[in-house]
Amino acid sequence: MKNSLQTLTRIQKFNIDEQRKLLVEQQTQEERLLSELNDLNRRYEQEKEFARQNANFGDFGLYTKRYLQQREDLEVRLAAVRARIAEIRDIISDMFKEQKTFEIVDDNRKKAAQKEFDSKEQKMLDDIGTNAYIKHNHS
Repeated sequence: MKNSLQTLTRIQKFNIDEQRKLLVEQQTQEERLLSELNDLNRRYEQEKEFARQNANFGDFGLYTKRYLQQREDLEVRLAAVRARIAEIRDIISDMFKEQKTFEIVDDNRKKAAQKEFDSKEQKMLDDIGTNAYIKHNHS
């Protein structure tokens, strides 16, 4: 049983590492989407300023419509990534709790085994002491 707990702990650590990799991927995706959103907003502000200075040049309404669609798409994608990040964090948290349970059970088993060993050792020492006492007093 001791070996199986160690195996479970190793498997759990591996699974946690895999979830962490997924988390990093999603966080990288979140950063990329935030950067795209910031760039989109910055370009929009530049176009808005250009349109204000050049009122007779181009169709700013059409540009604004396309901008709003792109922004909404990025915000939807960002919300999905953030939901996935929260989900992965919950999974990792649950895995850590499970791993802690394995470690507690393993620690309790080690303590019980040590207690049993100490008890047997004390009994053996008591028997040796008793035998020495009997041998010494009956001589």
